[in-house]
Amino acid sequence: MAAYLQMRQGADIPLKKQLPWLAAWGFTCGATGWVDMFLSSGSNLEIARSMSILRMILQPLSGMLLLRFGYGVLKYLSPLPAWAVFIPGILIVPIGYIVTYAATTFVTPSPIEIPIEIWSRYLLYLPGSVLAGIGLLRQWDVQKKQGFNDVSKLMLGAGLAFLFEALVVGFIVPAAPYSPASYYNYDRVVHNAFLGTAQQSLGTFGLDYERVLETTGLPIQFWRLLSAFTLTFFVVRGLDVFDTMRKRQLKQLQEERDLAQQAVVRAQIRARHTAESWTVALVNISRQISQLESFDDILIYIVSVTQKLFQSDFVGVGLMGEKDTQLMLRYHACDDITEIPRPPLIVDNILILKTLRSNRSYRFPENKGESIDEFIVPCSEIPAQTIVTVPLAMDNRPVGVLWTARCREDSELFSQTDLIWLECIADQIVIAIQHRLMTSQMQSLSIIEERGRIAREMHDGLAQVLGYLNLQVQTLESLLIQGKSENLHKEMSNMRKAIKTAHADVRENILSLRTTLANDKGLLSSIDEYLKEFSIQTGVDGTFYNELSDELRLASIAEVQLVCILQEALANMRKHSQSEKVQVTLTSDIHQGEIFLCMKVVDDGIGFIENQTKRSFGLKTMRERAKSVKGSLIVDSYPGKGTSVICRIPCLAEDKLKNQNVIFSGINFN
Repeated sequence: MAAYLQMRQGADIPLKKQLPWLAAWGFTCGATGWVDMFLSSGSNLEIARSMSILRMILQPLSGMLLLRFGYGVLKYLSPLPAWAVFIPGILIVPIGYIVTYAATTFVTPSPIEIPIEIWSRYLLYLPGSVLAGIGLLRQWDVQKKQGFNDVSKLMLGAGLAFLFEALVVGFIVPAAPYSPASYYNYDRVVHNAFLGTAQQSLGTFGLDYERVLETTGLPIQFWRLLSAFTLTFFVVRGLDVFDTMRKRQLKQLQEERDLAQQAVVRAQIRARHTAESWTVALVNISRQISQLESFDDILIYIVSVTQKLFQSDFVGVGLMGEKDTQLMLRYHACDDITEIPRPPLIVDNILILKTLRSNRSYRFPENKGESIDEFIVPCSEIPAQTIVTVPLAMDNRPVGVLWTARCREDSELFSQTDLIWLECIADQIVIAIQHRLMTSQMQSLSIIEERGRIAREMHDGLAQVLGYLNLQVQTLESLLIQGKSENLHKEMSNMRKAIKTAHADVRENILSLRTTLANDKGLLSSIDEYLKEFSIQTGVDGTFYNELSDELRLASIAEVQLVCILQEALANMRKHSQSEKVQVTLTSDIHQGEIFLCMKVVDDGIGFIENQTKRSFGLKTMRERAKSVKGSLIVDSYPGKGTSVICRIPCLAEDKLKNQNVIFSGINFN
């Protein structure tokens, strides 16, 4: 019953598969014992015959079940040594002899019950108990070597109990007139059919009831009783191995779960560190792009950081040539050395050109065991073992290829995640290319715009003055011929004033050009320098007040436009206001949660009414400049009260300042 219950809820170990045989043997063995008690109770003859027949069936059946259990324990609980394959060949002769000898005993005139019981014990019960005992003892040795002392002790007790059962139950049998039952038996009284021969045999060779009693001081029934109790105790206790194994499996599962959780945590930490490293790299690339660094410096940094992040042996950037007929290797990193090949190398590898033509990303090989076309990296003679290639495309038109390779034979294959990261790097390279083109276009537009402004200034100033002087020269010739010296001196005075004004305009334009393009000096230094130079040239007393508590950051284009607005305002003031003093003040202002930089230009001139002034073109230009950077311009003037020009331009907020490069790159890292 204990074996049956453990079989239903026991742990999944090899012994569990043998429990059905153990449980069946226990039931049949117990049934045999109950039949013996019925036979000993003095039942009527018909019941005794039925019980005797049932016993003849149960006796060999229990022996066969025990033999099957012992065989399974010996063979399946732990692997047998290699020499065990010779055991069947060694035992086949004695086993055949014993079976033949047992068969002859059945023809001997005697009740059939005695040979059935004797040879059931010899041929089934004895080897079954021995096999079970040896198998459990081997399991004791295995568990002991593995350090499981609790399980090994249970196996030891169960194994010894089966060997003891083999001795007192399987080896000592009822007396019979043939060996070995005639030598080792426990019956004092034999069946009447064997009385004469059996008495002689038992008297001469038998280990009978009296001799067992004389030798041990205890009858054989006691030893059978002791064997039964010992076997029952150790088998039931041995079945506790399932609880022990269950606890061990639970402990092992807990340890495996803890290890798995630790592995997951370590993997998450590695993934987070990798993501942080890539994020920092991408942000640094975007920052370099936004700060208008050299295109070559940006690409050199990209290939260098890509090689370090991928821990690869080679990273290359190939761009289309001027005629768009060949792919040229422009930048590469190899063995921690970043170079710009001079002259650029022609890329003719099939894998790279395939990426360029198909405008698709590839990973070679995708799985272990696959082979790739031989690709020799330019800086090494070792062929690449794994490659990732990503196209560089603008408006879905490929303009180049970015690829990285590992050449060591034990190199880890690039993963799909690596491909995604390389595509992010490729996006940054495309942004750098687009930014370079856009910067060139902006520079061209700035040059065109500045040329237009200079042309307007020359048309409004120098060209008109020169035309005026041309007319005045003709007037002077006429006055000279007519001899009107007084009028001649007056016209010459007017000419000197016009020349002086033209000279002032030219010097002002030169100062504006020099100050506007000097962005490396910063906004504050540019304003201060321009105001000082303006004061020296015009004689107007200029004062600069910086009332900013902290440095406010403007976009680069906003700084340029602010300086241009200041120049335009001072130029209008010089030409029209007749002022002697001008004051420039920088302050900050907060409107609807947004920070603005305010520039206020105030003079003490004659003032004007805006819709009646000739300054409309200059005011319009200033307003357009402020609007282009999302700012505003207010002009406050009244005749005799001077003029105030107030320009408000939004600043970059702190969080926007930190993230502007990420936003520019078009990648959301959150």
